[in-house]
Amino acid sequence: MRREFPCLWKVETRRLLWLLGLTFALVVTFQYIELPYAISSIFSSTKIPISRNSTSSLIGSLPPAMSPSFSQSETEEEVEVDQIFDSTVNATAPAFSPTTATSPPLLPTLKENATAPASNAEAPAAVPGVNPSPVKENVTAPVASAEAPATLPGLNPVPVKENATAPVAALPGLNPTPVKENTTMPTTSQVPERNITRTDVVRFVPDVKEKSKMPDSGVMSISEMSKKLRQNRISHNRLAKKPKWVTKPDMELLQAKHEIEHAPIDDKDPLLYAPLYRNVSIFKKSYELMEKMLKVYVYKEGDKPIMHSPILRGIYASEGWFMKIIESNNNKFVTKDPSKAHLFYLPFSSRMLEVTLYVQDSHSHRNLIKYLKDYIDFIAVTYPFWNRTSGADHFLAACHDWAPSETRTHMAKSIRALCNSDVKEGFVFGRDTSLPETFVRDPKKPLSNIGGKSATQRPILAFFAGKPDHGYLRPILLSYWGNNKDPDLKIFGKLPRTKGNKNYLQFMKTSKYCICAKGFEVNSPRVVEAIFYDCVPVIISDNFVPPFFEVLNWESFAVFVPEKDIPNLKKILMSIPERRYRSMQMRVKKVQKHFLWHVKPEKYDMFHMILHSIWFNRVFQITV
Repeated sequence: MRREFPCLWKVETRRLLWLLGLTFALVVTFQYIELPYAISSIFSSTKIPISRNSTSSLIGSLPPAMSPSFSQSETEEEVEVDQIFDSTVNATAPAFSPTTATSPPLLPTLKENATAPASNAEAPAAVPGVNPSPVKENVTAPVASAEAPATLPGLNPVPVKENATAPVAALPGLNPTPVKENTTMPTTSQVPERNITRTDVVRFVPDVKEKSKMPDSGVMSISEMSKKLRQNRISHNRLAKKPKWVTKPDMELLQAKHEIEHAPIDDKDPLLYAPLYRNVSIFKKSYELMEKMLKVYVYKEGDKPIMHSPILRGIYASEGWFMKIIESNNNKFVTKDPSKAHLFYLPFSSRMLEVTLYVQDSHSHRNLIKYLKDYIDFIAVTYPFWNRTSGADHFLAACHDWAPSETRTHMAKSIRALCNSDVKEGFVFGRDTSLPETFVRDPKKPLSNIGGKSATQRPILAFFAGKPDHGYLRPILLSYWGNNKDPDLKIFGKLPRTKGNKNYLQFMKTSKYCICAKGFEVNSPRVVEAIFYDCVPVIISDNFVPPFFEVLNWESFAVFVPEKDIPNLKKILMSIPERRYRSMQMRVKKVQKHFLWHVKPEKYDMFHMILHSIWFNRVFQITV
């Protein structure tokens, strides 16, 4: 017995050491495979990053007559933007300068761990399955005044360095910068609406030979875009960080989210044709709640012509019409009390930003980015709202080609409605939304010449006309199908100008399919033009996110042709059965109401659809 005991002890010791080694291996494996993801997910949902323009903790210590100076270096993103272009030109943006003018009353100091300001109104009913963050009784957060901030007095010029070539329009509390003697800054009167057309747009274009092959890069299909949108909706990595304190509008958005997710089936509405939508019941419920509760605060700060100067004519009309309507005095969605707002609008025109600040032939728009950064820094100091969410409840509507690169750094968390909705330019599904690019010829009659021939009276299979030197794609399209190479396809370069553009309109109105080929960027006004004239759009633009993508089922009324399939264009169109074409053309006519501007906005029109997409994205990214 005594001899067996040491043997048994040795066996048990070996087994124990084996188990310890196996346990250690499992721990190491778990640490290097699972633990980092768990930790990152924990931190991503709880930690609130303090942005570099977060200045709420300093507000209480600043005298009212001073605004801070921001002299930080440009980010890597800004450098990346300008590396595309000629880097030999030195266009330096003026720095944000302090002012001696009296600023609007500053709000009380915000502690980083402060909770929601107590509201006199009763809190909304509790959302099922949602546990709102508790509000400490002994901590008070700032309550915004219902009155609009006081207007800032005049501004004093500040000299700039010799190599500064970009004029900067005045911001409230900022000093405008004089330019060289041979540089003149355009005014609003120097840029009449009738002259703002595609011909006078300055473009940043890589040096690409017109007849070279198409770029070999990854392409995201429409079905892959839909999958990405669904992933972002349900992902635990929230698109928006938790706010620093919870407000009553936050709780209202959570309530709206719950109601939308549990919307009853309703596909019998005569105004909403169900096949046009991803989920018509969800869209209808969301739209109804938007009309019922949405409140938007529009910042009054910012001087013309960049701020508060809507352009209502030409290809940039979308951002102008939206600005004009939302800033109108009788808009029911706008509130003068920012504490009641669910969303905050940044009222700048990306077109006027270029017209006012871009230095001809400088091949740099770094100063444009700097101007927007200064504006964000200013409202972040003046109000607590930007820093509360890092800008997640703020939004912009911009139709210029440069808008994605100008806003992707300092407005990265904001909701961006962009005409240039390019996946490769950093479009974020579930946060950003695609803004329709519209060509408005007559602002007084935006609906003139609407409609076209019936499906049986359209003898032309497909039509396209446009400048052949806009980007790499059009020369390829023209090389295969231009110059009447096929009698069924009317593919032209620029058509001869006629009164009222009748030739172009006639082709659009009598063609079954209207080719919407990209230019320098993925977006094109032809998409909305095709719908306007009852023509089925054929979109040839890889990685283009079509307008109102969150809501509309685009494949039910449009055709998407990959750029690589241009040689097979006719074969693809001819393969669509006549019955299918007529169904698509009928749906184009039904979806048309979502792409129309009205002098007085109407239900489900373009203004309401843009606002709904912004509202919809905010509702589904809200977290507390």
